[in-house]
Amino acid sequence: MFTSANASAESEKFNILFLNSYQNGYAWSDDILKGVRDVLNSSGLTVDLHIEYMDTKRFQREEFMDILHSYYAYKYKGYKFSVIIVSDNNALNFMLRFQDSLFPGVPVVFCGINDFKPSLIGDRENYAGVLEHPDIRANLNLFLRLVPGLSKVSVVGDNSVTSRAIQAQIRQAEPDFRDTLTFDYWNDLSLDELLAKARNMDRDEILLFTPFYKGAHGELFSAEEVLEIIYDNTDVMISSVWEFLLGHGIVGGKLLSGIEQGTQAAHMAVGILKNGQMPRIRVVTPTNERFMFDYNVLERFKIDRALLPDDSVIINTPDYFYKLNKQVFWNIIVSILVLSLILVMLVISILQRRKVEKRITAQLSFQEILMDTLPLLICWKDRDQRYLGANHSFTDFFEIGLPTSIIGYSDSELGTDNRFAAQAAVWDRKVIETGRPILRISWAMIREGIDPVWLEINKVPLYNERGQVVGTLSTAQDVTLRVNLEKQLLQSQKMEAIGTLAGGIAHDFNNILTSIMNSVELALSDIEEGTITWKDLDRAIKAAQRGSRVVKQILTFSRPSQEGFKPTDIGEVVQETVDFIKASLPRNIEVSAVVPDGAPLVMADPTQIHQVIMNLCTNSFQSLRGAGGSIVVALTTVEVGDEQAQFMRVSPGVYLRLEISDNGPGIDVDILDKIFDPFFTTKGKAEGTGLGLAVVHGLVKGHGGGISVSSSPEVKTSFEIYLPVHGQLRDVVHASLGAIPHGQENILFVEDDEDQLETTPRILESLGYRVTALASPQDAFQAVLEDPGRFDMMITDYDMPHTNGIELARMVQDVAPELPVMIVSGRRTVLSYLSDEDAGIINVRKVLMKPYNKTIIADAVREVLMSPEKIDG
Repeated sequence: MFTSANASAESEKFNILFLNSYQNGYAWSDDILKGVRDVLNSSGLTVDLHIEYMDTKRFQREEFMDILHSYYAYKYKGYKFSVIIVSDNNALNFMLRFQDSLFPGVPVVFCGINDFKPSLIGDRENYAGVLEHPDIRANLNLFLRLVPGLSKVSVVGDNSVTSRAIQAQIRQAEPDFRDTLTFDYWNDLSLDELLAKARNMDRDEILLFTPFYKGAHGELFSAEEVLEIIYDNTDVMISSVWEFLLGHGIVGGKLLSGIEQGTQAAHMAVGILKNGQMPRIRVVTPTNERFMFDYNVLERFKIDRALLPDDSVIINTPDYFYKLNKQVFWNIIVSILVLSLILVMLVISILQRRKVEKRITAQLSFQEILMDTLPLLICWKDRDQRYLGANHSFTDFFEIGLPTSIIGYSDSELGTDNRFAAQAAVWDRKVIETGRPILRISWAMIREGIDPVWLEINKVPLYNERGQVVGTLSTAQDVTLRVNLEKQLLQSQKMEAIGTLAGGIAHDFNNILTSIMNSVELALSDIEEGTITWKDLDRAIKAAQRGSRVVKQILTFSRPSQEGFKPTDIGEVVQETVDFIKASLPRNIEVSAVVPDGAPLVMADPTQIHQVIMNLCTNSFQSLRGAGGSIVVALTTVEVGDEQAQFMRVSPGVYLRLEISDNGPGIDVDILDKIFDPFFTTKGKAEGTGLGLAVVHGLVKGHGGGISVSSSPEVKTSFEIYLPVHGQLRDVVHASLGAIPHGQENILFVEDDEDQLETTPRILESLGYRVTALASPQDAFQAVLEDPGRFDMMITDYDMPHTNGIELARMVQDVAPELPVMIVSGRRTVLSYLSDEDAGIINVRKVLMKPYNKTIIADAVREVLMSPEKIDG
């Protein structure tokens, strides 16, 4: 029993949460919500409906579900719901997983659920709902009647939770048609692949479309978009079992209604609120599916309507004149006679006619002004592809004069861009021949001396009064900013993935290098200096140090360190680097620096900035070395606005712009969005590795900056680097500790790696310390618990089984708050974990990054023992 009672239900205000699996505007779930609203509005109850869109068609990862859980927990903390209605499988799975921590005990009514099994809700007494169980068998039997010789059904879907559930229902029906039909499942195809396969289908095959479509490359389409594209570009018959898809290309069938799903779920919820208890039948399946069909599709495939079930609903049927009843017919006849009389009177009245003409002229003038105000490029042509008109945006873009001056001319006579004009002619002919529009065409307009402009083009047929195609209307929109933002996002995602991989490799490799360096140092202390063995070991330790630098280089383009950051005069770095480059370049290449006086200091690593300039100047040199040219390195202070900041994924504000430009052959537009990819190169095998620009990208992002590229062949190819100015200056330089320090303190060393557990304590003991080495964090905590004052310092690895170094430090802090802790790790992300103010860990004085040698760990230990406060890692 729940708290609601029938006697007081109508006077109480109820809070209801509607949790939608998908996004606002998705037709199926919008229909469900409409059904819910209609029932709640007519229930007589006072209801406050809260709607949450989970948007799981676009975002499905576990991390996103955890973020939603945290968001709802924060948003609805202390909030009490009377009933929760969940729409579709993803929302139900989310509620089953998190309800106990979000809304414990609240009744849950679900709807739109595919492939339901009672075990899904188990013994949860507060769950009830409506299943989305399409009648697959009835639809397949229907199509066997409608399509002569039907032999194959191809099911289109993706790997989303709902799509997989729908496909499972289809597979359950397969055995009933084993002797007549074969089934093929197309999952996660790109739109091009889907169209290609559909065009190769025979007349004895149909497509069975599920309303969840995600392309193989992660692109999302609405089900209606995909259906219309397939319908317009193939000759295959498309079927489905959902009412909201009717009118977008499917022939029809026995269809499920989203409104009915929402209506039944809302009735359950109202019953719970009024009666105070769950419904007697907790899980129901709708039985009122209707046979519905699209007249246009039936006509296209010449399907005899006599084959359709009785009481079938047909949409898009034409309104035939002879079907009108007599009363309506005579009403129309009388209206026509009256209108004819009025028309005669208007024709007789010359003055009235002039007024009408003036009004029409004013309307045309307004339409012309409106057309010229639109930012779209608009033009219309006749069947011979001669211009009938255009707006100012179109003629200004192509620089072909005024709109009135192009009427009657073709593209060849106007001298427009030849490549674009040729392709536009192909599109126009196709529209005229087929009578079908061509929508959302992407085209890169490339003109000399100007950055490429991306256009999204639509072409539709123009009809005369007899319905004949007499020309085409074309619109184009400049979507360059959107395309560039998409490329920037893709680049950031690729770099993030590579950074994650590099971080994992670096962690394991740093552990190996630490063991090698410590072991070799211990061996060197036991061998007389100058011997052959001593020299061999010395070479080994130098090789290990080089390996450490290689690891740092790998991390440079993924998560660059800020260890060497300090207030830096970038102008000095530019001048020094240019002076160095000049000495190494041939005389046919001129290098110059443009550095203004008084440029602000920025927080930067001078060595990394030097590397950025060297890498970009080297690229310029390699493009100029044949014919020669000039390289300019310029520094300016600029204000970055919101639009530019969004493009570079930085914050708006004041930046130092470092521009490296040359007048070489430039960068091909086809590879412009790939140049920062690691290992991508257009050079020969002996000329480069493809890491140069990837490292530059990583270094710039590590400085909190942005980078943009533009290229006009033989004019100017420019890399612009933006480094933030405000809020960046701070002192990060630590004083050197001098010679290797020694000590006598008692140190607790915790490390699960056997090699380091063997070597590092011996290194510390050689410095005079007393060391207790343990491999288990639990044993280390027990040792501190038994005698909190025994140790002067604890050194612990971060990555250990069961408990990491930060958690061990937190445990030790509770029993020995004065015991300083130093964490060693091969992951730089540990620094960000400790920077969280809510961590509450104050005994961690330093984070020491692997690999380390005797000198490094000796300095770090003395730093921790001598400093009462936290030291930057």
